[in-house]
Amino acid sequence: MKEVLFVCTGNICRSPMAEGIFRELAQKHAEIVVSSAGISAYDGEGPSEHSVEVLKEQGIDITAQRSQILTPKLVERVAFIVGMTRSHRDMIQSYFPASIEKLFVLREFIPGMDMDSPDLDVSDPFGMNKGEYERTRNLIQEAMPGLLDFVKKTSNQESDSAG
Repeated sequence: MKEVLFVCTGNICRSPMAEGIFRELAQKHAEIVVSSAGISAYDGEGPSEHSVEVLKEQGIDITAQRSQILTPKLVERVAFIVGMTRSHRDMIQSYFPASIEKLFVLREFIPGMDMDSPDLDVSDPFGMNKGEYERTRNLIQEAMPGLLDFVKKTSNQESDSAG
């Protein structure tokens, strides 16, 4: 099993969208488990209304997902931690230094993405209009094929070396 954990701030907008999109994309890969959390989340909140709406338009239902705070136990359990911004990555690294090997920024999985580009970050649409949530969804979706390829390749390499 390879668990991919998406992390944002409150775990009600970006990371739940990423979780839903990636779960849908990876559904044929039983070895991949998907979850999300927030650095400053409250446990048990549902995704924001606009997050639910913009994914529903694409046939993805995230209404059952619930927020959770990022904990040491969660960080230890997962194989990949994917932040929505460089600042998420940096905060996670400062709180959990041992996580560095499994810590990424989502949009670094877009081929040719410059790691210093402002386009690397997925900004928070919280409190904005539905159009901003659609933009956020699209930014997240753009990185998902590259992330899935990376996770599959890493899973295969680790499985091969274990046998």
